[in-house]
Amino acid sequence: MAAASTGTTASGSASTSGSRAGDDIPLLVRLLAGNPATSAAILGFLNTADATRLRRLHTSVAAIVAGVPWCDTSTPVLDAVRWRAALPAAVGARLSQRPAGGMVPPALAALAGVTHLDLRECEFVTDELLLHLPTSLCTLNVRSCTGPTERASFAHLTALTVLDCSFTWVGVRRVVAMPASLQELDITSTSSSFPGTASLAHLARLRVLRANETNLNAATLASLPVGLLELHAARCSGMSSPGASFARLPALRTLDVSQTGIGDGALATLSQSLVCLNASECRNLTPDAVLPLLPALRLLDVSGTRVGDALVASLPVGLTELRMSRCADVTAGATLDHVRALQVLHIYETGLAPGVFAACRARGCAVPVVGVLRGHEYRVLSFALLPDGRLVSGDAAGEVRVWDVKAGGSEAGACLRTRNEVSALVALRDGHRLVAGVADGCVEIWEVGVVPPVRTATVPCSGTSMRELTVQHDGRVAVGCHDGKVRIIDVDAGAVPVAVALEGHSGRVHRCHCAVARRWRL
Repeated sequence: MAAASTGTTASGSASTSGSRAGDDIPLLVRLLAGNPATSAAILGFLNTADATRLRRLHTSVAAIVAGVPWCDTSTPVLDAVRWRAALPAAVGARLSQRPAGGMVPPALAALAGVTHLDLRECEFVTDELLLHLPTSLCTLNVRSCTGPTERASFAHLTALTVLDCSFTWVGVRRVVAMPASLQELDITSTSSSFPGTASLAHLARLRVLRANETNLNAATLASLPVGLLELHAARCSGMSSPGASFARLPALRTLDVSQTGIGDGALATLSQSLVCLNASECRNLTPDAVLPLLPALRLLDVSGTRVGDALVASLPVGLTELRMSRCADVTAGATLDHVRALQVLHIYETGLAPGVFAACRARGCAVPVVGVLRGHEYRVLSFALLPDGRLVSGDAAGEVRVWDVKAGGSEAGACLRTRNEVSALVALRDGHRLVAGVADGCVEIWEVGVVPPVRTATVPCSGTSMRELTVQHDGRVAVGCHDGKVRIIDVDAGAVPVAVALEGHSGRVHRCHCAVARRWRL
């Protein structure tokens, strides 16, 4: 190998001038094969697909690549035997869903020594194959594998720390089949159910449990190890039990119980260590619900619940992000003055007084949404912003509404009726005219500076539907159409605006920008 720092060539002879044959070795080869520091830095940014190409550069590069402990679980391996022959030091792989030759004994033998293995969505995975996986595995992903059954076991994988068997039949009926070494377990949406007395107590090292969309119940909850840091139990049907409690989880930092049946009592058992809590859409929470002392809590989501002023008053002073939308029991008497650290506030459809939002903004808190605009009965398909700050929206029934959002209004100040669904909107630069792209292939121009608004012109565009409108620098409007043409409309051409078609696109035109017009020199 060449030592770039000393000037020796790949054959080992010293190079004294630029005329020796050894100097013909490419610089990339010298960096990869002649200097351990540079090769480690470069190879650290690559994956095994890149390594396949690098091996062809030079025999010395192939040797360096072969010695790298590759842990690439993103590049599918089609042939495990060839993969192992090319990368004998590799420790991680993702197998193709349909490997060449199937998972025969030689292919399984090629996985010896692997610590990270991704088999997600692989149809060949069965209970029997799982028993033949190498005991060196630390991380295993069998997500969405349809072959394993409720009888599948991972108990022999005594070094396993991370297991993802979500969306399978595996997992909850035979929790004893899980190795005690597990630190992170994902059993989301497993098709089997927790027995009424199922216990996870033997998983004493477990730190993260993802059990979304299972029937995780109060008994299993009580069996979780005291060192658990994260529990994801969204949409768990078994959480509605009155006995559900988190009191045995003193180290818990993240809890997601959204769309479950937990009530006020369960909320009161939360640990002081909690940092993130998602209890959105928990309909059993009532206006009497309050938070216990949670000094570490930073993010809280109770949207879509019946919590009220009592919970608002119990919010910890260190909270930085609050999501409390669609909480109709929160009244104008509630205040957030005590939550001085709040940085982001997501609230709409609550009874909070407008002054609460103003006070939060004055303290530097971002309040992205403070209300809902109501009026459309059909799908809203398009928006435009007028220069005076008014918002315009168009729907599938051909209705266009103009909202004075800046003034805080939630009702439309004006309503326009077009010929068909409004697929695109754009405001003209004069500030008082609006252009609407209608699905029947027409462009309508409206004067919105008067009350009521008046349609001033309709421009037919060959009966083709449109998806984009853009105002050019010269004031004309570019229309992106489904027939592959871009039509240019001169809205100031008099009583009948002129439309010019530009051809060239082979498919539908979904985006237009004013730069297009300059390129075509219109």
